[in-house]
This record gives sequence, structure tokens and C-alpha cells, in this order.
Amino acid sequence: MRPASTQALSVQQLLAQQWQLLCRDRWLLSLLTWLPMVVFLLVWWIFSAGLTRELPIAVVDLDHSQISRTLQQHYDASPSLKVISVTNEITARSMLRRADVSALVIIPEGLEKQVKLARPPKVAAYYNSQFMVLGKQINSALQQAHGTFNAKIEVAKKLSAGNTQMLQAMSAAVPIRNQISALYNGNSNYAQFIVSAALPAFWQVLIVVVTIFALGAELKDQRYNSWLGQQALSKISVKLLFFGALLWLQGILLCTLMFHVFDWPMRGSWSILLLGMLLCIMATQTICLVFMLLFQDMSRALSFAGALTAPSFAFMGISFPVTDMPQFAQFWRQLIPITQYIELQVSQANYGAHVSQALPQLSILLLFSSGFLLAAYLVKRRFSLPLNAEPLA
Repeated sequence: MRPASTQALSVQQLLAQQWQLLCRDRWLLSLLTWLPMVVFLLVWWIFSAGLTRELPIAVVDLDHSQISRTLQQHYDASPSLKVISVTNEITARSMLRRADVSALVIIPEGLEKQVKLARPPKVAAYYNSQFMVLGKQINSALQQAHGTFNAKIEVAKKLSAGNTQMLQAMSAAVPIRNQISALYNGNSNYAQFIVSAALPAFWQVLIVVVTIFALGAELKDQRYNSWLGQQALSKISVKLLFFGALLWLQGILLCTLMFHVFDWPMRGSWSILLLGMLLCIMATQTICLVFMLLFQDMSRALSFAGALTAPSFAFMGISFPVTDMPQFAQFWRQLIPITQYIELQVSQANYGAHVSQALPQLSILLLFSSGFLLAAYLVKRRFSLPLNAEPLA
């Protein structure tokens, strides 16, 4: 004999169940309230200095001349460098290996003599390019210092030759002057560069964990049969809607921090950005739902979802250009919703892109979100029963 049918729950009752789950599960509540805020602020605080300043470099002066001392003053005048004078090369190399300094500069013996004889001397500089950002900062600062120093020497030579005015000497020494301007992030703010990408990557991790935890709370004996025996699509839709709305509010708070509290530029449309954020949540939730329905195991679903989304930051194209990635990496990044969202965020925040330029990212995220239909099909095939039927054992 079949048991009596269970009365269908209204949407309000299903929402109340999710609210009770949130209040009951303190870990889930923490992930949706105070914990992300603490992490967001902590990440911002770590990079809040914005600019790299006074990177220590060891300088070995083997010439001990007026010109070599002037060259060191040019290094020290750079806001990115801080000169530490070292007596010999062995000690300087040891300091570089211990990471006491970020670079090593060797001013050769006879520097002043070669300059006066118009024989360009070679000043050797060594740095660890494993740390690419740091290496580029040092490289740029050293090149700028050398360029300024060379120009001053040329001007001094022209003036010492006589019958030359200062302006003429400067024009002869520097015939072409550069005017290279950054269109976006003009002051090279490191916090804006790295945090604006790191926070969305972390936010995606939160979406994955919250969604799988919320779905995992309904598992009974590693099976969904008792939960999805009736009203399967309604229960799943309400659960994803409830937690998706909370995650969306979390994303809005994140963008408010970046573009209002931190005062980073936002030149585009908030509507497009928020729509992309919503689609990103739906796409990520769909991935989690498919993994949970396939495995019906939180650990395995977290493992697969984590493996898929873990390289998000590396594949965003922020720290490494997408065009130089191998084909497999470019394919993989297409499977991660946050990479599409971050392209949308950058185009809106920096370029103020038109809605037509945002359509490719929005379309891909919408395509991801439509994967919910696949999950619905899986549910229908495996779990759903008529309302008056007995749930599967």
C-alpha cells in the first residue's frame, strides 16, 4: 500500500525552509555575511599601498669616482629604488640570494675614464625575473635612471664644447622626447590592478562553496531521492534563487567597495555590470548543480568544481595575456564563468564599453546559465515523480 501523498509546498514555504537552513547552518551563514567582508578588506589592506616604492638594490661601486657617485644618486632619486652600497660583489650576490635586496648593480672600474673618452661603459644589473612585477619595476626604474644620466652627460659635453646654449645642448642630447601615457590605471596603482581581479576570483569560490553546501544540506544518505521525489524543479529553483539573491547582494557590495569606497574609476554602465554579475552567479550555480546531481556527494562535487575554477585568476588575462596562452588554456578559461565576468568588469570600469561590446561576454554567461535546463532534465529523469506517487526509496 502506497503512503498518503504529501501536500505540495508553496513558494513562500520553500523560501521559509531556505531561511531556516541559513539560520541553522552557522558556517553557511558566515560565508554569506561577515566572512567575505573580512577577506575582501584583508586582501585590499595587503595591497593598499598601491605603488611599489623603495625597492632595495645593492650597488657595488668599483670606480669610486664623481660620475659613479652621481649615477648612484640618480638611482636613489627614483621613488621605486633604494640604494644600499656594498663594498664587494660577493657580498652583494649573497644579499641577492637571501632576498635582502631585489637587484644587484655593478658599476665597473674605469667608468669615469671611459665616459670621458666617449667609450660607453657597461653597468651590469641583475634581478630575479621570477617575480615578474618586481622585476619590471626595477628594470623600468634603472632604465629611466640611466636615460636621465646619459642625457645629462651629453648635455654637459655639448656645453663644454662651447658656442652652445642650454636649449640647443638639450635638443642635441635628446633629439626625441617620449610622451607615453597610460590610458587606464594611469598611476599604475598595484591595488587596482591586482585586487580588482583577485576579489571577483575569491567571490567565485564563495559562490561554489555556498551553492554546494546549500545543495548538500538536502542530501540524505548520499541521495536526493527523498528531497526531489516531489516538486523537484520548484525546490531546486527556489534554493538557487534564495542563495543566488544573497550572493548577488554580496557581489553588489563588492563592486560598491571597489568603485565607491576605494574610489576606483567606473566609466561604464552599472546595469550591464550587475546583469553580468547575476548571469555569472547563475552560470556558477548551474555548474555546481550539475556536479551535485551527478555525484550526490559534497566532497566530490567540491573537488571537481574546485579543480575547474581554481585557475580562475591565472586565466583571467589580467596577469598574463590571453593571446599568448596555449589553446588548451584558452579553452579551459572559456569554461570558467568568472573569466567572462572579469572581461565585462574591465571593459565597463575602464573603457566604458557600449552594450553591444558587452554582448559576447553576456551571451556566454547566458549560455552557461541555460545549462540549468540540462540539470532540470537530469532531475526529471532521475528523481521527479507525480505528486501523488511514492518517493523513490
